Amino acid sequence: MNKKYKIWALWMMCLVVGSELTFTACSSDDDNDTNQYKGGISLNVFGPSPVARGGELRFLGSGMDRVTGIVLPGSGEITDIKVISDTEIRITVPQNAEEGLVVLKTPDGDITTITPITYMEPISLDDFSPKSAKAGEEITLTGEYLNLITEVIFADEVVVTEFVSQSRNEIVVVVPLEAQTGQLIISDGQEIPNWIYSEEDLEVTLPTIESISPVPLRAGDALTITGSDFYLVDKVILPGGFEVEIEDAEDVIVIEETPEDIQEGEIILVAKSGVEVASEPLELVKPEIGSISGTTVKNNTGFTITGMNLDLVSEVVFEGGEEGVSLTEFESQTATKLVLTLPAEAADGMFTLRTLSETETAGEALTFVKPSVSSLSATTVKANQELVLTGENLDLVTTVKFGEMAGKVVSATETTLTVTVPVGAESGSLTLLTDNGTEVITTQQVTVDVTLPDITSIEVEGPGGKITVRGTDLDIIKTIYLADEDGNYTIPVTDYGIKSATYLEFYHVLGAATGAITPLMVTVDGDEGYMPAFYCGGPDPIPDDAIMLFDFESGGSYDGDIWGAGSFETQSGNRYFRGSGSIPEWSFTWFFADNAGVRPEMNDLSGKVFKFDMKADQDFVPEWYYIQWVLGGSWGWCQSDHFPVDENGVCTTGGGWITVTLDFDVIGISEIGSGDFGLACQGSNFDWSNICIDNVRIENK
Repeated sequence: MNKKYKIWALWMMCLVVGSELTFTACSSDDDNDTNQYKGGISLNVFGPSPVARGGELRFLGSGMDRVTGIVLPGSGEITDIKVISDTEIRITVPQNAEEGLVVLKTPDGDITTITPITYMEPISLDDFSPKSAKAGEEITLTGEYLNLITEVIFADEVVVTEFVSQSRNEIVVVVPLEAQTGQLIISDGQEIPNWIYSEEDLEVTLPTIESISPVPLRAGDALTITGSDFYLVDKVILPGGFEVEIEDAEDVIVIEETPEDIQEGEIILVAKSGVEVASEPLELVKPEIGSISGTTVKNNTGFTITGMNLDLVSEVVFEGGEEGVSLTEFESQTATKLVLTLPAEAADGMFTLRTLSETETAGEALTFVKPSVSSLSATTVKANQELVLTGENLDLVTTVKFGEMAGKVVSATETTLTVTVPVGAESGSLTLLTDNGTEVITTQQVTVDVTLPDITSIEVEGPGGKITVRGTDLDIIKTIYLADEDGNYTIPVTDYGIKSATYLEFYHVLGAATGAITPLMVTVDGDEGYMPAFYCGGPDPIPDDAIMLFDFESGGSYDGDIWGAGSFETQSGNRYFRGSGSIPEWSFTWFFADNAGVRPEMNDLSGKVFKFDMKADQDFVPEWYYIQWVLGGSWGWCQSDHFPVDENGVCTTGGGWITVTLDFDVIGISEIGSGDFGLACQGSNFDWSNICIDNVRIENK
């Protein structure tokens, strides 16, 4: 049997001539031409005519969805109208309908056909039996003039054109596999067919699930489904989405090997009609914990779990970190025993066994031992000296901090740990850190024996430029080292200016690290320490192929105009923008814009980055802001990552200029058109008068 979908060619109706329709308006008696869909409410065609009583009558035109009633001679006004669209409506023809003109009731008046409606000598569908049937079984339809019928249509639009037998009063037809429960339709198969519906639904029998076994199922084992009428089943969908095609089944379906990641939930039988039949929820065998090797445990040591079905475990999750610590590789695994090494990052709390089927088994709460210190090899130390800690579980320690500075761990065993005192170490207790986030503060304290200058201020001219230091005891500095790009202090300063006890000049070495730097000082006595951090950087050079959007140079192509808050300033011949004041939340404010400058349109920004130079007079914390860059009429939206910040959320430029580089998705721009360009803001927690912007541009990645 073939499932057919027919698009009825209503435009081909030749029994009604649209030009013979008369429209009677409520406010005018003028005739209206309804030959074309011309808007308003107008009828083009209706049909079929002749039509069978009990069949569907269709009307096509404009504004058909506004028709409120249809009057057929002999049957009065019909208001039960099936609206297909604004151009098509349908009604069922009553049995008492007579021949004559049809009137459509509308809010604008009546539309009356000139061509009368006529009727077929009635094809009727009086009954069918049985009322319930399986696919493949025969049903019998009874009525009048059934010999004119060429199609029996089952739900859902499953068309049967071949019958077992057919006469004037009876059709015997086989229920197709694709049939669903619903009304039957008989059709004469004409271009505009007569469709006659059954009063009752045919109930199409579906496959029935009686049981599933085994319960619970062990993932990977065979699954048996018993029931009836499985010859109707097209496929089985197991929980988790795995599908099995079914052929020639009767009352039993056996899936020899279920997937290892089958999940708990309903098993779905999909009938050939597309209707789904669900089972009771499938339960799965889960791992069971009988015992564990201990509840007080140590990271990086063995841990044993005994129980049942432990070979199903695919993952053990421990507390630790933001989302837990996952372990998927084990030392050994059987159905009754699981041996693993406790991860270094695992922390106090319950552990969980997980399977590929996404089932979970909760374990007991574990307590992880912590390192402890009983003694130190010295209480007075100098930078770069080795210090030995004695205690317990010291092999868990990954970091030893002397104040804010971390020393290098040279060696560690369970009972001893050797660490190098770092430059910049502070006197006081030590802090021991482990991989699982544990912090232990020692009761023992050290005194760091170091004599360093007291620095009160640092002025910077930028990379390669002069650095001026003011303070006291600056004359004890013997050597200054700068960090390389890897953070190692391998670059000695060779160019010094004035040196005194209160004033020191030296020059930054090109090739040394830039940005926030902390030069290393070595005194005449060999003591070492860091200067306070300061910013030594500058903006990126602008390549020749950069696309400039704003450089703010007066009278230039990209100077821009102040549209709201802010002003232009000039320093060393360079003109730039400075913001103005704080902006309350949801208070829209323009900074600068330009509608007249010529800038290219760009549909593909995938290989580009957005850059601007920025200077902040003082460090600030951009906690929240709503920034809108406007590029060629495209309005972006940026609430994060617009300003470079450190781990504490502080944005600093060291009082100098830096270059900010952003991907376009950060500012919410996907293309650049030909409209406005500029910068606006709808609120922020900081003062914009602290911020300067220059050289807004687009560069290749």
